Amino acid sequence: TVLSFAIVLYFSRYVSLASMVAAVFAPVFYLFGNGVAWQAMASEVLSLAVMALLLVWRHRENIQRLLAGTESKLGQKKA
Repeated sequence: TVLSFAIVLYFSRYVSLASMVAAVFAPVFYLFGNGVAWQAMASEVLSLAVMALLLVWRHRENIQRLLAGTESKLGQKKA
C-alpha cells in the first residue's frame, strides 16, 4: 500500500490522489496476502473497504479540484 502511494505520488505529485489510490487498493492488497502471509477475515477486509470509502468521501473536495485541474501539487508554491 505504501509503495502504491509512493508510485502515484512520484508520477502525479498529488498527495490527495496518492492517498485515495492507496486507501482503495489496501483491501485488495490485503486479500492478495490471504493464505500466503496471513488469513484475511471478512470483517477485516470489510473494515478496510469502509475506511477506504470514508477517506474518498472526505476527499470529495480534493476530487473536484483534481477534476478541475486546480489541486495543488507537492512542492508547488501556493498562488
